[in-house]
Amino acid sequence: MSYLVLARKWRPKYFAEVSGQDHVVKALQNSLAKDKVHHAFLFSGTRGVGKTTIARLLAKALNCEQGVMSEPCGKCDSCLAIDEGNFADLTEVDAASQTGIDAMRELLDNTYYAPIGRYKVYLIDEVHQLSKHAKTALLKTLEEPPPHMVFLLATTKGDELPITVLSRCLKFNLKKIPANLIKKRMAEICDHEGVTYEDTALDLISQAADGSMRDGLSLLDQALAYEDYSLTADQMQRMLGTININDIVGLLVAVLNQDSVALNQGLKDLDEAYPNYKSLLDGMASFLQKIAFVQVSNDEFDSPNPENTKTIRDFSENASPELIQLLYQISITSKRDIEIAPSPREGFAMALLRMFAFASNSMLPKDQASPAKLKVEKLVSVNTNKKTEAENLKSEHSDSKKSDTIITERNWLREVEKLNLSGALNQLASHCSFKSIKKNILHLIIDSDHGYLVTDQLKSRLNKSLTSHFQQISGIQIEVDNTSGQTLAKKKSELNEEQMIMNESRLKSDPNIQEFIDIFDAKIEN
Repeated sequence: MSYLVLARKWRPKYFAEVSGQDHVVKALQNSLAKDKVHHAFLFSGTRGVGKTTIARLLAKALNCEQGVMSEPCGKCDSCLAIDEGNFADLTEVDAASQTGIDAMRELLDNTYYAPIGRYKVYLIDEVHQLSKHAKTALLKTLEEPPPHMVFLLATTKGDELPITVLSRCLKFNLKKIPANLIKKRMAEICDHEGVTYEDTALDLISQAADGSMRDGLSLLDQALAYEDYSLTADQMQRMLGTININDIVGLLVAVLNQDSVALNQGLKDLDEAYPNYKSLLDGMASFLQKIAFVQVSNDEFDSPNPENTKTIRDFSENASPELIQLLYQISITSKRDIEIAPSPREGFAMALLRMFAFASNSMLPKDQASPAKLKVEKLVSVNTNKKTEAENLKSEHSDSKKSDTIITERNWLREVEKLNLSGALNQLASHCSFKSIKKNILHLIIDSDHGYLVTDQLKSRLNKSLTSHFQQISGIQIEVDNTSGQTLAKKKSELNEEQMIMNESRLKSDPNIQEFIDIFDAKIEN
């Protein structure tokens, strides 16, 4: 069988081709350039991140016929022999199959023979699987090897090696490779192999690789066989058993809008795909985390898909931060509940019902109080059947004139509450107090604790909302100060405190409660 799998065919032949491990490559190249190479290296990391590849490149650099250099030539007999796996001075040992003391002693006995080339290199893979006695036998040679000897150790479980071995090696921890680098490498390979592909298809494969380049290329091999050298997103979802992000978005839309019919239909649609419900909760938690990030930072989340970014922005403006935090917490804790649920499907459905129950109208922004419906289109774009805040303003003022209400310190709170703003914009307006109006410019004050809300984007949106609604206002200025006057947020907080005091007073005057207090020597706590 002459076919060579992509993971072997496209294995890096130069340090420059290694992806995602710059911290390791740079250190090795510096030591090679100065000809100050340690006699023992330990490469630790998860599967498929380049441990063996980097070890072989180091062996090439040490034995290149052009001399010890930071980048092997890749063309001499030594470099080509290492690439083909038949270089006499490079011995690769699989510690998983040769774990015993006898195999290790036989290996170490050969270390004293001079190499044909410049260095004799031992590459021991999965070194943590050596037996206790084999590791002990390795110690003395590892500490004081012959001058022509270099040990390259690779392991996926560096924490299982004894400290005596670790202290004799230079240890390099290889990281998981970011999905964008895996995607970039796969795109290069597809271009060379003449494969047509959709960008989203490579996104799905690179995410499924979970930081392993080898796993990513193996999945790419499988995908090419599955789709006859033409990669599409739909086929990738079927092959990988993943769920379109639209399904997650649609379920969250139903939760936010309290639409039980849409929620039920969304669950039925998922059943037809036989999804991994734990993975669905992971995807939902990841999506909610991105929304929370945008709400806090007021910055666009870095996403290669502009529609995805727009969807996240839409959610961040149409749901309160407290609700998003709550939904995130439910999604991650429900993964634990799935294990003990009657079935994974019922556990997932219960998680959504829990979200639905907590996402009551009182927790939603005021413009969401009436259950207007959100509609999902195409990839991950979210459109509302109701008009957006800006569209509402435009429509309203095209039919009627602007309000001629005169804004004063006394009516500022009442008038800003009538605007029914939402999301981060509502937070900014709620924490602003009235200072003055001079030459139709409204001057507001916000306390320094909430000064982070005064971004150019939110300030521009608040300016647009107020100038579109009131004839008197042609612009706004917001001043950050340690003290501020009465704000909508303070007013609501005071009302809540008053309500708590009233509730406590009613409890204390309730004869039944008093009876319980007397019997159990109890006390009422807030």
